[in-house]
Amino acid sequence: MGYNLEQINAISDGDKDFVEAVVIAFIEEVPADLVTFKKEVKLGNYEGVYQVSHKIKPNLELLGMQESFEINLKILAWAKAKTNMEDIAIAFTEVQSKINDNITELKKEFNL
Repeated sequence: MGYNLEQINAISDGDKDFVEAVVIAFIEEVPADLVTFKKEVKLGNYEGVYQVSHKIKPNLELLGMQESFEINLKILAWAKAKTNMEDIAIAFTEVQSKINDNITELKKEFNL
């Protein structure tokens, strides 16, 4: 499992509906962000990569997706410095794969 729900459980005060709503929002919104992310990487658009990477960052942190979060931080740094587009492309592929795996697991855990 590439996620950890401790942080979201801690802020939810035991409200399982809140936790589920956050998970559902992640599952519904992030795949579209990944499509945009991929497009920006293909275009070599550092600013676009930075914006999408920055947008998904809090979700990765909140849902305890530590590996994806750390890789995404590298992408943010490279995009901000406008360098390493080839590394960004490789890192994006890894993040995308991990997030998609996590979405599959979250769907199972929450019966979605």
